[in-house]
Amino acid sequence: MNVNFERELAQIEKRLMAEDPLLAEKLATFEQLTAPRPRAGRRRHVFLLAALVFALLALTSALAASTSTDRPRPSQVIQEYPVGAG
Repeated sequence: MNVNFERELAQIEKRLMAEDPLLAEKLATFEQLTAPRPRAGRRRHVFLLAALVFALLALTSALAASTSTDRPRPSQVIQEYPVGAG
């Protein structure tokens, strides 16, 4: 019975591809996106994500250290000129 079911699905797929190739292409793309991927690729993505997070943390720490308020900023003096002088 399973063989008949698979055969019927294959026939439906062939008819779909013939009647509406655009929909068939979209479904094929969806199938590629949802198909299980090899573990090596997933491991590489996890490693790259961890490296990116580490780099962002290091960058934000460096920026926070450079903008620290431990040292007072020099005051800005605005020179005023009397009206009419000049």
